[in-house]
Amino acid sequence: MNVLHVTPSMSPQWGGPVIVVSELIPALYDEGIHCEIATTRGHRVGTGITGPEGVPIHVFDTGPAAQLWTAYSRDLARFLNDSITRFDLVHIHEIWHYAGYVAFHAAKKRNIPCVVTIHGELSEWSLQHKAWKKFIYRKAILDRVLRNADALHAITLPERARIAELGYDTPVTVAPNGIDPNPYDNLPDPSEFLDRFPILKGKRVILFLGRLNPKKGLDILVRSFTSIARRFPDAVLLIAGPDEEGTRHMTESILESQGNLNSAVFTGMLAGTEKLAAMSCADIFVLPSYSEGFSIAILEAMAARLPVVITEGCDFPEVAEHGAGFVVKANDAPVAEAIGTLLSDIDLRARMGRMGRELVTERYTWKVAASTLADLYKSLVSDRKAKTSA
Repeated sequence: MNVLHVTPSMSPQWGGPVIVVSELIPALYDEGIHCEIATTRGHRVGTGITGPEGVPIHVFDTGPAAQLWTAYSRDLARFLNDSITRFDLVHIHEIWHYAGYVAFHAAKKRNIPCVVTIHGELSEWSLQHKAWKKFIYRKAILDRVLRNADALHAITLPERARIAELGYDTPVTVAPNGIDPNPYDNLPDPSEFLDRFPILKGKRVILFLGRLNPKKGLDILVRSFTSIARRFPDAVLLIAGPDEEGTRHMTESILESQGNLNSAVFTGMLAGTEKLAAMSCADIFVLPSYSEGFSIAILEAMAARLPVVITEGCDFPEVAEHGAGFVVKANDAPVAEAIGTLLSDIDLRARMGRMGRELVTERYTWKVAASTLADLYKSLVSDRKAKTSA
């Protein structure tokens, strides 16, 4: 079976969906599913391209209209029109972009099954962010795509409930994101990383790992750090990720106004050994998001045996249920309380770290997700062939 994955970007700075596509596809290959990727590069979506080794990636430059419609590319449209019949199924990732729209219509025109992964983009916070634009887009374009796709892929049970709440009755399959826990078994010696950022040496390190984007709740983190810094003078924020929408400037401004700017390190984007070294330095991981699809960074932190503090907007209640960390409301006080509890109790940190590692290895590997999606693909393709031959 041949499946085409269509995504607006495969630039590392695009964030979680790029990691999902890159790591899901090798697991799908293990299930006997041959995959290719169609994506864009240029305005807003980035120019650097990454992807799984050995997997064909078709990259198309965006046009001037991409300033108004993310991932707009006439070359992508031509490729889909000419080549989509080579594929048995099209899998679209994310929903607010031209690439998904044009792929959906190309698939429908040729009677090819289509799956859409939402990636958390129908959450209440997401719909309120740039609300009027998204309202118009939903009514004009997106509703037709989501109502007429052959299946929607939700990453969490709350996301499936959200899809139903919004009135979409398209069949939904739930398959959570996964991770390969093996690289996190033995974290590297952090000495070189500490030499780069000496402020971290001998400190209690609170790690934030992800895009510096308004939805990630960095404003909550740095405001809550005010009380943490008073209680734990040796506490330091390690903030790792690429800046978006001026979020770093906003974050630094809050820290400076509170007199805590010298207790924070901004590393920019980290990957590979550097990211593992940052985890090796950290005592806890915090992601106080207003909204998430399903954060790969949380899984990475738990795989590295870090206790985690996350918010309800992360849609990951299993963290608290399994004793791997705290799930709190997206407000300053509960985030600060959870961080303080962990920083003051080394045994609790170790216990939650062990439970997080156990949770990841038992439930959140790519093999689990790929098996579920492979079954979905096969069912949709079989049904389509049966209807065509009837």
